[in-house]
Amino acid sequence: MKKTGKVKFFIVIAAVLLASVAAAGIILSVAAGGERLRLRINGTEISEEEYLQAVKDVRYDVAAYFAGVYGAKEEGSFWSGEYGGEVPCEKLAEEAVERLKYIHAVYGLAEEKGYIDDAGYEALVRRLEDENASRKEKIEAGEAVYGLSEYTLDLFMEYEISSFKERYCNDTENEGMDLTEEEIREHYESREWIVGESGDKLELEEARPAVEQELREMKYDDMILRLEEDSQVETDREALYRFTLEKI
Repeated sequence: MKKTGKVKFFIVIAAVLLASVAAAGIILSVAAGGERLRLRINGTEISEEEYLQAVKDVRYDVAAYFAGVYGAKEEGSFWSGEYGGEVPCEKLAEEAVERLKYIHAVYGLAEEKGYIDDAGYEALVRRLEDENASRKEKIEAGEAVYGLSEYTLDLFMEYEISSFKERYCNDTENEGMDLTEEEIREHYESREWIVGESGDKLELEEARPAVEQELREMKYDDMILRLEEDSQVETDREALYRFTLEKI
């Protein structure tokens, strides 16, 4: 064999070996754990733990939707099936992403306002652990603890989200919270404001605290919705669907 022929032969062998190694790597990767989550929201990479928590948060509602609309039960191949052109695992993934967009909007604003130091998921888990440890210490010391003796992650998030909203709405220096008299009167006149079982209609001055609170909360919700809608999501949808199906 000529020298040039030998070189070409070894190049071909090397290419075959590299291809085999790459294929083996893919097989090992799939065997070890299947699809890897690739999801970023506003440039922040979402961990598998955070994504699966969002999946958990919306799973019941998605299953209830398919049960109500199509009479489909969460059993067997339910999540990979197709009902009226809709696939449960795909809808579950999309709703989980929407949930994450909402959470990142709320927590991002809370960090911006200084309510928390870090809007990240790991920081959330640390705050949960610190809160539960503090409650445990108080209980063991015989001190009064209001509310739950221990929070789950989803309940702790609800608590924080509610507290962020309350703090934001109670500060008239925040954007949208300094209401004009015209806004207050317009909202008051949008419906009747009644009190007690008698159903007596309240005049504006009597209803003012409730009118202002509701108006501020509505404006806060609108702000969060705008932040959600402006969120930038980076992912491969088909890969996300496969990952979701593997994990449920």
